[in-house]
Amino acid sequence: MIIKGIDNSLAVSGISRPFPTAGGAETRAAAPSEGFTQVFGDLVGKVNDLQAKADKAVEMLATGESKNLHEVMIAMEKSSISFQFLTQVRNKAVEAYHEIMRMQV
Repeated sequence: MIIKGIDNSLAVSGISRPFPTAGGAETRAAAPSEGFTQVFGDLVGKVNDLQAKADKAVEMLATGESKNLHEVMIAMEKSSISFQFLTQVRNKAVEAYHEIMRMQV
């Protein structure tokens, strides 16, 4: 019996590691000129892409083009988890903003 290890094919690019590591090609993504707005915008775009893929998978299953229910469920869960992650990032950003606004100068 051969047991395969978990590969990185199920990882969501850009969302699996929200903060870039030092060095390599990802250093360009962490440039100070981009800021939070660019990173958050990219994250929203990736979540939107995952939701569109999940919608397409459900549509293909409903029309009979696809018979793989497990792949549809995986796509839906990826979409759901990425949306929950995006929501938590937004909540933390709003919480940090409110905390800064409560500071006395």
